[in-house]
Amino acid sequence: MQVIAILFLLLSASVYSKETISLTLAAQIDGGHAFYHELLYEALAAQGYDVEISILDEHTPQKRAIKMVSSGALTLTWLLPTSERDAKFVSVGVPITNGLIGKRIMLIPPELQAKLSKINSIDELRASGLIGGMGINWFDVEVWESNDLAVYREDGEWRTLYQKLTVDGDVNYFPRGLNEVMNEAKLNPHLAIENHLLLQYERDFYFYISPKYADLQPLLHDALLKARENGMIERLVQKHWGGALQEVNESQRTVIELSLPSQPSQKQ
Repeated sequence: MQVIAILFLLLSASVYSKETISLTLAAQIDGGHAFYHELLYEALAAQGYDVEISILDEHTPQKRAIKMVSSGALTLTWLLPTSERDAKFVSVGVPITNGLIGKRIMLIPPELQAKLSKINSIDELRASGLIGGMGINWFDVEVWESNDLAVYREDGEWRTLYQKLTVDGDVNYFPRGLNEVMNEAKLNPHLAIENHLLLQYERDFYFYISPKYADLQPLLHDALLKARENGMIERLVQKHWGGALQEVNESQRTVIELSLPSQPSQKQ
């Protein structure tokens, strides 16, 4: 009888032992990865997995990260959805920032505020001739172009845009997500957070998995869906960005709605 009891305990421990999920992820020197790493860790741990997160480098530019996901050097990354990304990678299919990345606030040279304070519509923004800066392969490029807004494309590391913004040069403003703009402004004190406008389009970040690790999709989808349903995503949004959202004061801004491209995206 005692032998049977011991065997039962051993079998029970085996059945309920945790599976280890190992993820190799990109990091950014400005800490922009922190929310996404914590969400993955917490969502999987809540489902009973042991989670190991490895970081290959202190800073991986987005363009390089996408290539590394393609090759399998990174397990996954977080991106705005496009038809090309859906075909090339494995989408987890759960939006992860509560739509904050599609709500854009400008980083600007402080001297540009007076001009922007007089703009209250997309027609007035077009007529201003102001040029928004963004990464060369960003989905935002197509959004801006489909709305007839001028765009400056930065190849390579998009963070070099911080140093290129001028009142009347090649690039005048840098539209950032509500969840990004406050931290980036603190890291770039020569720039200001534009205090009047909110440029908005309906999109959110999704996790995209390397085809090499496609078997992770079902368990990640389930974990993140539960994280959305049980309030974990909202809790982490507030933890990482709640203070910034209050300071930015979305409700007091003039909203300019941006239409999405009518044709499938051709961005990489």
